[in-house]
Amino acid sequence: MVLVDKNQCVGCGICISVCPEAITLEVEKGFAQIVTEGVDCIKKVIAACPQNAIKEIRDKLFFAIGTDDHKTIKSNDHVGKSAYFQIFEYFEGNLAFRETRENPKYKEDETKVHGDPGKAKATASALAGVDVLVGKLMGPNIVRLKNQFVCAIVRQKEIADVVDVIKNNICAIVHEKNKKDGRERRGLILK
Repeated sequence: MVLVDKNQCVGCGICISVCPEAITLEVEKGFAQIVTEGVDCIKKVIAACPQNAIKEIRDKLFFAIGTDDHKTIKSNDHVGKSAYFQIFEYFEGNLAFRETRENPKYKEDETKVHGDPGKAKATASALAGVDVLVGKLMGPNIVRLKNQFVCAIVRQKEIADVVDVIKNNICAIVHEKNKKDGRERRGLILK
């Protein structure tokens, strides 16, 4: 799937001059938009973009969204203190719910020090196979978790709205995930 990273596109129009049948410029929105991928010139557009804003996304990703009630994102504390994680799979523009996992850390002894490595390990144990951890707040264990996951902050309350924000920022998420060294990763603030 070929996408335009709206946070990188400056609306220069070079892509349109290379492949006018595949791309339009949404002047009011300020960025290019893919109309069709079924043309030969679409690959040239990826190379021609001076902002590297046009990307081919082939990745299948798994997201864990922290929640206490299965409807809203955990909003009153760090994502690691969520009672549950809703797991979503992203592929070819779709983000589909797959399962709910209980957080074993949720029942843990709360007398442990804030940012305790054992808490990060317990949370991570519930997230096998997950690529991206999504919450409203991350605690001090982000320094450990970002080595294993892309850590993303979303301020929306309803999980349905969080899913839309994730889909709108998939290029930035994939870019962060593909960093070779997890220590280079930064937490993402998705809007």
